[in-house]
Parts: sequence; C-alpha cells; structure tokens
Amino acid sequence: MIGRVISGRYVVQAVVGTGGMAVVYRAFDQKKNRIVAIKVLRPEYESDEEFVRRFSREAEAASKVSHENIVNMLDVGIDGDLRYIVMEYVDGQTLKDMIRQRGTIHPDTAIRMTIRILAAVDHAHRNGIVHRDIKPQNILVDNQGRVKVADFGIARLKASQTTRIEEGSSTGSALGSVHYFSPEQARGEVADEKSDLYSVGVVMYEMLTGQVPFDGETSVSVALKHLSEAPRSMRDHQEGISKALDEVVMRALCKDASKRYQTAAEMAADLRKSISHPQGGFVTYPKDADETEREREERRRRREQDRRRLRRVMVACILIGVVLILAAGVWYFTGTVNTYVMPDLVGQEQLLAQDALERLGGEAELDYSYSEEYEEGIVIAQSRRAGARVRESVPVSLTVSRGTQWYVLEDYTGQSMDEVSEALRSQGVESIQVLYVQSDAQVGTVIGISPEPGRQTKDTALIFTVSGQRIWMPSVIGFALEDARALIEAEGLQVGAVIEGDAVDALPNTVIAQSPEAGTEQMAGTSVDITVNGARELLYYPTSKLSVVVPLNGTAVQLMMVSPSGNTQEVYHGELNAGTYRIELSDTEPGEHIVNIMMDGVLMESQTLRFE
Repeated sequence: MIGRVISGRYVVQAVVGTGGMAVVYRAFDQKKNRIVAIKVLRPEYESDEEFVRRFSREAEAASKVSHENIVNMLDVGIDGDLRYIVMEYVDGQTLKDMIRQRGTIHPDTAIRMTIRILAAVDHAHRNGIVHRDIKPQNILVDNQGRVKVADFGIARLKASQTTRIEEGSSTGSALGSVHYFSPEQARGEVADEKSDLYSVGVVMYEMLTGQVPFDGETSVSVALKHLSEAPRSMRDHQEGISKALDEVVMRALCKDASKRYQTAAEMAADLRKSISHPQGGFVTYPKDADETEREREERRRRREQDRRRLRRVMVACILIGVVLILAAGVWYFTGTVNTYVMPDLVGQEQLLAQDALERLGGEAELDYSYSEEYEEGIVIAQSRRAGARVRESVPVSLTVSRGTQWYVLEDYTGQSMDEVSEALRSQGVESIQVLYVQSDAQVGTVIGISPEPGRQTKDTALIFTVSGQRIWMPSVIGFALEDARALIEAEGLQVGAVIEGDAVDALPNTVIAQSPEAGTEQMAGTSVDITVNGARELLYYPTSKLSVVVPLNGTAVQLMMVSPSGNTQEVYHGELNAGTYRIELSDTEPGEHIVNIMMDGVLMESQTLRFE
C-alpha cells in the first residue's frame, strides 16, 4: 500500500494504526495539499457483509458529527477493491500511549481532558449517535494537548439500535472493548448515552490510577466483574485524588444506568465543581420508587409528630419566631447577615478567582476584554471594589483578559491560503474574507492582502485576494446528498447550506434544487446551497377496512391496535351513536395487526387485519 495513489488523489505514506477491521494510513492529499489519515477496510473483509456494513456505518456516523473534539471525516469512497474513509490527521498519540508513558495523569489535566471528551460525546448524542466504544485507544491527543475522539466503527444511530450482542470475525466477544464497556453492554442489551458515560468513567479511572477498575484473565471474567463487582475507590490506588473527583467517577460507574449521569453535560458540570469543591458532598444519585415512597412515608410520620408537638408549644414558638424575625431584620439592615467582604481578585487566574468567590458564597459573572497589561486568562477588573461588603445573592462581574489585541500581520503573498488561514486562526484572528480572482499564479495562492501587512488588531477584518479558476457549475439534481457533496467538492467548489424541502416527484434524501444553477460559470471555492427532499415515512394499509357495529347511541368507543412488533397504540377514541362504521387505519409496519374494540370500557371484539 505504501506509495499507492488512492482515487488519483491520496498518496499513501505510512501505517499509523491497525485494528481488527481496518488499517489507518498517513497520506498526502494532492488536491488540498495537506496530510490526512485514511482508514482502509482490510481486504479479507471486502466480501464480508457484516464488516462492510459496519465500515459504512462508521462513515455514516462520522458524517453526522462535526466538532473540535471529534476527528472529523473529510471524504469517503471506493477505489477498485478498496473501501476507505478520509479523516483529518492528528499529529500526536493516543490517550492509551500517554497513560503508558506517564503511568498516571495529574488530576487537573485529567479533568480538563475529560471535559473535552464529554463535549465530543455530548455533541454526538445530540446528533443521535451513541459511540459504544469509548476507550483510551480511540482518544487522540495532538502535540498541542488538544483532545479528539475517534473511531465510530461500532457507533449506532439511536433509531437503529438493537439489543443483539454482535460477534466479531474471530472472537465471540461483544462489540466494544471489554475493559471499558458498560454492564448493559456485557448483558447484550441496548447501549445508550448512559453507556458511553460509563465508559468515560472507566477511561478517567485509568487516567488517574494507571489501571482499569476491572481486570481478569479472560474477557468473560472481566465482563462478569462489570456486572457484579463494585469498583475500588481511586483514592486506594493513588494519593492526590480529591474526594469530590472520586465521587464523580464512582457515580459514572454505577451498575444501575438510572443512577449514573444522564447526560454528558451533567457529568462535565460535576467535574468542574470538583475543582472548586474538592471536599465533595455535592454528587447526588436519583432515587428509585421504593426509596421515594419510604421517604414520603417518613415525612408523613414526622409531620404528624410535629403537629402534635406544635399544638403543645404554639404560643412559645410564636414568641420565639417574633424575636427571631426582629433579630434577623436588625442583622439584615446592619449588613452583616448573608454578606461577605469582597476580596481583591485583579491579577488572579480566572479559575482561582471564581473559586475564591464561591468559597465566600458569592457568584461570578464573566466578561472578556483585550488587555495589554495582563496575560490571557487573568482577571483585569471586578464590578465590586475590594473590601466592600457584598450580598451572597448578588453576582459579581469579573472581566478576564483575552490577551493582547495586537499582532503582526505578515506579508503572506505567494503562500497557500489554507496555510495562511490556519496560521492566523492560531493567533486568535477570526475575521477572514477570501476573494477569488483569475490569475497566472497557482490556484489557492494569496496574491493580495487588505489592509497592508504590519501591526493590526485581532478584530480588524482581513480580505485576501486568492488565485482561483472558473468552473462550470455541475448539475446535482436527483443526486443523493453525499454523492452531490462529492461531485461539488471534486469540481473545486464547496457545499454551503443544506436545506430540507419537499417534492412529491423525487426520491427521499435526493437533491431537488441548487444555487447557483447548473451551467453557470463560477469561481473555484464558491459555496453551493442545495435543497434535499425530506424522507417520507412509508405507510401500510389494511387489505380490508375495519367495520365497527355500535348497538346504542352515545357509546364510548376506543380502538387499540397491536402491531406485529408488539407495539400498542390507540387509533380511535370517541362517542358514537348506533350504527355501522368503517374506520380508516394505517401503520408504519406491515403484517398482521390485532385491533381490540372497546365499548364503554369493555372489550367487545378483536379483529385481525393484514397490512400491506
């Protein structure tokens, strides 16, 4: 494979990773002039339907997510006997390699890295993707310390999950890595968002202690420990781990999914709180029905005791209450109740300043501003002066430095616009506009800059004139979305807005309109907006209509339909007079359905209808 040119574009340079299903290569993209990673399905699995389906599912899952902490997909295709996925190349190492090198990762670093992992997981969950294989081997850390989640090879769209334990080609283990998967995955049940959060808990346990919570001689023994054994406290393995951090990870590792964190955002919030409240005590678990009922009964018993006690001491309580109210009023108006003395936070690091306020009972609101005096992340101003007495309920505004607003705009003439954009964004410059013009220079080369190179502020809008070429706009009407995207990008254009439309004469998920129109001359790099026909749900109808005979006027009629999959739904509910009625029915499932006819709450008849 080394040296092979895939699809006439990607020059394979070296192997960077191998897995049971695919091999990952570093390659050079001749068209975009950049290094990429190409994941290629192993040749022995090209004829294996299951592996081809899983490989395609990874591409589908990756195409639905785009996030700074996810290894983003750039292209997908087939070249002869090769199926491949092109992804951004991350120059760094896996989290597993980092743990092996360091032994353990410092808690502050582990918290920051896990919060970024959770941001990626949360983005995937919000887009209907459950990863199902979160582990250190699938988490990449680049040379700048940025974290990216990779490998959606066994991810599932939530709408298509099943409870089946799938078998590998050579092993009889469930999909996912046994040291990191959840108890429900060990039982072969549906993996959902909470399963991913359990795996994140295992990853964090390993980052902090250098070992996984459960280990054994065989995969089966490890899976059984996930089901039955409680993990040891991380503080037993490693000093320096706070009680709060241990409590957060232990909740993530709950056997009962209902007691784990329910969302990635919820877990991230508790991780942030563990920094300012290392003593812990804030991690709470949802109560089940029995616990809730016991607490409710206990509260009823106590209320009854309190009522009896209250009747005996009513007069005394009223007098004491009056005294307390008067005392509270005096303390309130003298400014010594529920207040604290405002500290001087200017010059302190943002997190330390927030922590100082929270310890006093205050709350910080953050603003950001450029500063030539203070470095990025340092507090440069506070809304309440140091020494003033502040009510706990009143937020304090802290202004945090964004660093200097100045930078030196270099003369980028003759350089690649892609490289220029990356260099400027690394300096915090975001306002970049590109104008393509015909030129004798190589396509994509900067030939003009406005304003002139020199000292500029980061808010100044930059306009780059770039050498481009004229392209005849292709027609993508009738193409599937991914095929249209591939054609547009292959022509040197880029996909702009993707809008959902509706056309009865077009197939679902195909392009029904484009702008600019086909046949027009456009500059390379122009954005093409496309409208995609919305997917319409396929409905099935009974081969014969349902007849309902109502014997009396004013009869309450309810129809309950049971589909072949066992799903029960109410298809009619109303009051009818005596007579015979034909009821129109439809469903998304074909096959035999049972319709139960209830009249005045009594089952009168069951009819079996075949839907086609």
